[in-house]
Amino acid sequence: MSSLCGLLIFQEYHGGLNGLEKRFVAFNGGFSKEQLDWLNKILTFSDRNQEKVTIAAHVPIHPQSTNSNGLAWNYDEILSVLHAHTSVVCFLAGHDHSGAYCLDCHGIHHLTFEGVIETPPESHAFGTIYVYDDRMIVKGRGRIQDRILHYKKI
Repeated sequence: MSSLCGLLIFQEYHGGLNGLEKRFVAFNGGFSKEQLDWLNKILTFSDRNQEKVTIAAHVPIHPQSTNSNGLAWNYDEILSVLHAHTSVVCFLAGHDHSGAYCLDCHGIHHLTFEGVIETPPESHAFGTIYVYDDRMIVKGRGRIQDRILHYKKI
C-alpha cells in the first residue's frame, strides 16, 4: 500500500479529529500511571546522582517532534515528569516515518528518527550515536542526518 493510500484511509476514518486530537488513533499509545511513577522514581535517582539521561521509546512525546497523528496519547503527562527533572537531556523516538526534531523550553532534545520503511531500496536510514560528557553526536547514514545535541547546563 502506498503512503497516499494510507493517508486517504486515515482521513476517511479519523477525519473528524483536529490538531492535537489526531493523536487519539489506534496505532499510537500512551504511558500508564505505573510507568510514569516508575520513570519519576528513576529520574529522581538520576537527578541526585547528577546523571544525564536519554530515554528511547517508540512513540514521540513532544508535539514539535512529530506530526499530530503520531503523538503519544498522554504526551503532556510524560512531559510533566521529564520537565520536573534536571537529568533528562534527550528523548529518542521513531513511529513518525518522516522524522522530526525540536529542543524544548527545558533544554531537552526530542529527536524522532526517519523510518527505514519510507526509504528507497538503494538508500539507507540508520545512524550511530556517540555519547560524550557534554553532547551526543548522531552520525547518520542515508535519510538520517548528522546532528550534534549539546546538553543543557545543570
